[in-house]
Amino acid sequence: NGRELYSGPCDPGTLALLGVDPMEGVVRLTTVSARGSFSKEAKEPFDNPFGMQQRLAPTALHEINAPAIVHPGPNNECSVVTRRDGTLEIYFATKPSSDSISVIRSKDGGLNWSEPTVAFPIPGKIYYAVMVTEAADGSLHAVFHIAGEGSGGYKGRLYEVYHTRAAEDGSWLPPRRVIPGYVGAIRGFIELNSGRLVLAAGVAAPDREKKPDSGIDFGWNDTVIFTSDDKGETWTKSSDVLKIPLEGDLPTRYGAVEPALVQLNDGRVWMLIRDRSGSFFESFSDDGSRWTEPRRTSLITSDSPACFVKLRSGKLVLFANACQNWSDPKSYAMGGREVLQAAISDDDGKTWSGFRDVLHETLAPAGGDRGTAYPSAAETQDGKICLVSGQGEGNRAVVLFDPKWLEETSVRDDLASAPVMWAQYGDDGIHVESRDSGSKAVTLPLKSSGLCGAVWNFPAFRKGTISLRLYIPEGTVSGSLCLTDHFNRSDDTKAREHSVFHLPFTTLTHLVQGEWNEITLAWNASEAELKINENTPEKITGLRDSPYGPNYLRIEARSSSKAGNIMVSDLSVTANEM
Repeated sequence: NGRELYSGPCDPGTLALLGVDPMEGVVRLTTVSARGSFSKEAKEPFDNPFGMQQRLAPTALHEINAPAIVHPGPNNECSVVTRRDGTLEIYFATKPSSDSISVIRSKDGGLNWSEPTVAFPIPGKIYYAVMVTEAADGSLHAVFHIAGEGSGGYKGRLYEVYHTRAAEDGSWLPPRRVIPGYVGAIRGFIELNSGRLVLAAGVAAPDREKKPDSGIDFGWNDTVIFTSDDKGETWTKSSDVLKIPLEGDLPTRYGAVEPALVQLNDGRVWMLIRDRSGSFFESFSDDGSRWTEPRRTSLITSDSPACFVKLRSGKLVLFANACQNWSDPKSYAMGGREVLQAAISDDDGKTWSGFRDVLHETLAPAGGDRGTAYPSAAETQDGKICLVSGQGEGNRAVVLFDPKWLEETSVRDDLASAPVMWAQYGDDGIHVESRDSGSKAVTLPLKSSGLCGAVWNFPAFRKGTISLRLYIPEGTVSGSLCLTDHFNRSDDTKAREHSVFHLPFTTLTHLVQGEWNEITLAWNASEAELKINENTPEKITGLRDSPYGPNYLRIEARSSSKAGNIMVSDLSVTANEM
């Protein structure tokens, strides 16, 4: 009748807007008109059909709760700072000129941002890394790379670290070199309560460029630490050089790189060091000058760096890529960077809660470094968190959320507009449908071409209960429900083997295909009780214990042919009494 139903890119998601399952059925179009051009260009930034990128951006500060994207990230490896007057500033390398540091600002708590302006020029060419911190006296300090060529670096390349600070009139002083040689991404730069500046970074050891023929392989970087007690005029190098022995046969040999720093409430300085084999290493210092031998932690990471924020309340917020890829452990970043999670601690990191998704990688294709890694975050004047993270065009974002969201003890699947708490890398077709009952369901189309599925993120609990209604169509030949404590892609065929609880459909004798099933699983550490429909609950033993508890529901299935859709509705998780 001439009424326009939709205008935009043509893909399977378009049909979902019409209430049509793109995997099955027929659509009859009586009139079609189109204009535009086809190209191989990336989709618009944050153009996922799933995940928190579908959440609407807040228009007022009181609306800020769950993470929402408010602005594209200006570049890789940015640094966000909250000034004394409440202004938020994000500093980043000016590209493509690479001859200065630029800044964007927000005067309204991060809802709106200015156009970029040059903060200060630099005496050379910058790569990407920038870290800026506001000292107790209100002055700004910045550290950054300057690229060059010469000996003492890595394969003839130099990324040397320079420091500068802003004078009282706002002008920046001439930068001074602090760390010579080749330095990886800068993630550790803070001012201690004493006024001491501490700078930690991974520095290349040129003589270890190649793997040794025998003995321990420490990779080709060590973490070194510099301190300054005179506002960066002079720097002292610590006598402690931190090394991490490499484990496993993996392609990267970075070693001890990209350390993140935070000062704890007890005065100690805590360092988390990036590692390639699945978890962070840690080191401690009383004053930033001497450091303990690095040791492995229980905090999961792919080959990616951490980020700390210390809130005014004394609580810590940690950002990490807790991603693993068990079917392809040598894949990008030794586990992936599709998802960035945040956790919160009120006891100096002894215990954590949350581990919730705060950024998802987009579907936009990108080469080189990509994903959600290299976060920087700051507490805003009104107690929210401003996060900037991501690498590559279409993946960088500025995000706002309330840290209280990390401490929620009961959550329901939010399907008001889209599957915002779901991720589906390695599969496609996820969408939301309305049921006859009036409720909504997440729909996962089955296919015969490979593993189908998706994951749903919730707060991590050592003791908890998950409830859902599950529909499995007739013709589903295999599948399972898993609870796990890290992110896996949907096409990870070995993820189930590394989950905390694995419930194969074939062992769930009370599960009925072609009908809706009510499922409840209550767990306590590695023990659980499963109830399906009105049947007697049964005891379930987990595959392993998890230090902080599971935080992902994973649904996966296979079909011998197109067999309809797996659907999930009325999904919720609640923490049990601890």
